[in-house]
This record gives sequence, structure tokens and C-alpha cells, in this order.
Amino acid sequence: MYRDEDDLQLLAEVAGVLDQVVMDAGLSSGSYLLLRSLAREPDGRPMTGLAAEFGAEPDEIAAAAKSLSVAGLVDVEGTGVVATAVGRKAVEEIDATGNEAIREYVLERPHSATVYGLMASMQAGRFTVEDLIEFLMEDEDAED
Repeated sequence: MYRDEDDLQLLAEVAGVLDQVVMDAGLSSGSYLLLRSLAREPDGRPMTGLAAEFGAEPDEIAAAAKSLSVAGLVDVEGTGVVATAVGRKAVEEIDATGNEAIREYVLERPHSATVYGLMASMQAGRFTVEDLIEFLMEDEDAED
């Protein structure tokens, strides 16, 4: 998908807003993405599958899972990881806070065509943290 420089700049700024929300919740961006993935899988995931999903080594996933486990957000079970109820709730809260923070941030921007389009999508519930992460992942995939 083609995005002009204004679109890319706005996406980078919005990603920064989400990063701040995640850090305020006490997580790194990587830990949040891992927890987010696990929160959508009621039976958990094997570390090797998570490593493949994130393009990481299994020992990197194991280290991130350990820190999430210490915080009570996941349970490590053998070679797999499953989000706890607390972890799932944390993702819901971060996503809700992130969606609101993104809306507030975009409202404060000069109203270019890109911002108008984004605002219309957000007001219709068509642009959320989920969409932002998908857009950013598309950009990373295109760079590879």
C-alpha cells in the first residue's frame, strides 16, 4: 500500500503515542505486542511459534515471557505461554487508553487531508490500536 510522506509521518507520530501509553503501563513495546498476541489465544502459544511470528529467537521470547510472568500477566507452561486473566485485562486497558490517546493526539494536529481521513475512520470506529499495529507491520514486511 502506498503512503506518502505525510501519511508515514503521521503513522510514526501515532505509533509514538501508543508507545508512551504502553510504557506508562509498565511494558516495553515488544512485551506489549507479545502479550497482545497471547491475549487473543485462550490456549496460549508455543515459544517457537511466537518466535516465528515476531521474527525473534526462542530465547528472546522466553526472556520476555519470563518478565511478563513475574508481573502476573502470563503463565509459562513448559515450552508454551498463556496470558492470564490479568494479562488479558491489561491488554484491553492499554488498547482502550491507546485508542483515546491517539484520538486526542490527532485532534490536536493541523487538519490535512490525511488527518481528516484518519479522524473520519476513528469516529466510525474503523481505526484503532489494532489497525495501527497492522499498518506498522505492513511497512516492516514491505521493507524486508
